[in-house]
Amino acid sequence: MKLYTSLIYRGLKLTRKHCIIMLILFLLLSLLLLTPVMLGDFDKPGEKLPVEEVVFFVGIVSLVGGVMAGTNNGLQKADISSGWKRYSYVLPPTAKQQAMSDLLVELCYILFFGLLSAAYTWIYNAAADYNAFGIMLNIYLGAVCAIMLIDIAYSYIIMFAKTKKDLGIIGIIAFFGAGVILKVVGLFINVDFPEQPNEDGDLISDEAINSFVTKLSSGKLTLCIFAVFVVLCVLFFLAMWRSHERREP
Repeated sequence: MKLYTSLIYRGLKLTRKHCIIMLILFLLLSLLLLTPVMLGDFDKPGEKLPVEEVVFFVGIVSLVGGVMAGTNNGLQKADISSGWKRYSYVLPPTAKQQAMSDLLVELCYILFFGLLSAAYTWIYNAAADYNAFGIMLNIYLGAVCAIMLIDIAYSYIIMFAKTKKDLGIIGIIAFFGAGVILKVVGLFINVDFPEQPNEDGDLISDEAINSFVTKLSSGKLTLCIFAVFVVLCVLFFLAMWRSHERREP
């Protein structure tokens, strides 16, 4: 346990600058989107914040938070720059243990930005009297999965592509893999929007919006995205394991 604690501490310390920059950007965006609530624009008697606006504000922050949490934290680059990569070959931690610590560091960032997104959603829930936690969770995890997929695909391409032909084959596999994931997710949130305005002149009816919001916050979609997230965590671990086993010339 002490070994993993030390490795996680090392990883967090090496990536603290990355975390601080992402945190500042996230907080600035959150404060910007909280301006309507702070100014009291939706605090009129008998008037509530429309559902579509809650979904928009919460969705934007959750999407950005997921992107920041899932993006490459630069730990591998920091290991190489600091000389830890070469020195680690003679240290007690095995490649498997180092890969596990890398995954745990990534999960720490995902949990951290997830809690920040949840806190932001709670503020809007209180202001609009609407529960948007399901929407936040699905959008946040979806963004995390999308960014992790890109990062993992890039890692596997670098590790296994020895020729241009290999690079092309792996690139095609990654492209179709991403398409399959997006298709599966799309089955849960597919909504038919009308091509013509309804009787009130609105291009998108309230029924279509409600249907979209319901599917976006559904438990089935959450389970689907979480299953994808677990698979990506396993692939991330395997990629880091292989990376730590490699010997630089």
